[in-house]
Amino acid sequence: MDELLISTVSDFARREILRVADKIDRDDFYPRDLISKMGELGILDPLHHGAELLDSMLCLEEIAKVSGSVALIQDVQGELVNAPLRRYGRDNDLTEKIAEGKILGSFALSEPCCGSDTSAMRSTARKVNGTWKIDGEKMWITQGLYANVFLVAAKNDEGKISAFLVRDTRCMEREKIEVQGNRGTGTARIRMNECEGELIGGWEVIKYALAIGRIAISAISLGLALGAMEEAYNWAKERQAFGKRLMEHEGIAWLFSDSIAELESVKALLDATCNAFTKDWKRAEPLISSLKLISSGVANRVVDRMVQVMGGMGYAKLTRVERAYRDVRLTRIGEGTDEVQRIILSRHIEDLVHEL
Repeated sequence: MDELLISTVSDFARREILRVADKIDRDDFYPRDLISKMGELGILDPLHHGAELLDSMLCLEEIAKVSGSVALIQDVQGELVNAPLRRYGRDNDLTEKIAEGKILGSFALSEPCCGSDTSAMRSTARKVNGTWKIDGEKMWITQGLYANVFLVAAKNDEGKISAFLVRDTRCMEREKIEVQGNRGTGTARIRMNECEGELIGGWEVIKYALAIGRIAISAISLGLALGAMEEAYNWAKERQAFGKRLMEHEGIAWLFSDSIAELESVKALLDATCNAFTKDWKRAEPLISSLKLISSGVANRVVDRMVQVMGGMGYAKLTRVERAYRDVRLTRIGEGTDEVQRIILSRHIEDLVHEL
């Protein structure tokens, strides 16, 4: 474990991100200067600078403790866009600028028609005089309002889904989508009209992005839950009720006990999944889906408990707990819903039953 990297990110999160986290959420404010500063420090995309996968995920966790929005931006910039471009693309200058925060990237997969059902995708890519032209609409695109480049999934002339890099975004219409949590991330609906695209690769590129992205969402889930628990604990050890501090009530202490047990289990699974991904990411699919499914469920339960601990304060727009309550709900939807993870796991039942 790179303790220096993780402590550097943790210090930055509490010194720089925490002080603007409320503004990001309240005003739906995109923190462009903050992203640039993270890029300058080399912590926007730790993987690009040689960090191990687990260390990079622990960095995401530290950021999510104070802001789910900034963590989600980092996930899109690093895992969903730059990681597949480094692996399958050929433009080292572009990936360097994305890692530095000089260029903003976005991952465009979901569509208004079909969400999780990628086989029903309607976006198309056709070759015209040697150039790929992409048409279609994308939905729920994080950083979609502000991105300079897009990694886009579209069906080619043979009806197969491929990954294309769109650099010139003048062909796009962007429409802001209001969301309840993870505000300030520039969530958008994108309409593409004959956008010029560079072929990066086939469906494998999209699968790789989703695989590493699902691990990242799991790390964000952990961070949101841990951040909420930290604030609720500080509240409970000072708050007086029925003649003693809240933490001295057994019923309250048990809420923390259950949460700690579940979060420790998720941490162990995150470690194992990162190791499996590094060895052979394709064979790690069942473990990745297990992690995504379990971590998002645990995080939602933990944050809900912390709202209960803080009572009215946990429900008021004055606390990190309330913000986490809205932010964490996305983890059961984004980058593959709970139901999609169950579908993936069901395909591996026969093998897993004998391996477990």
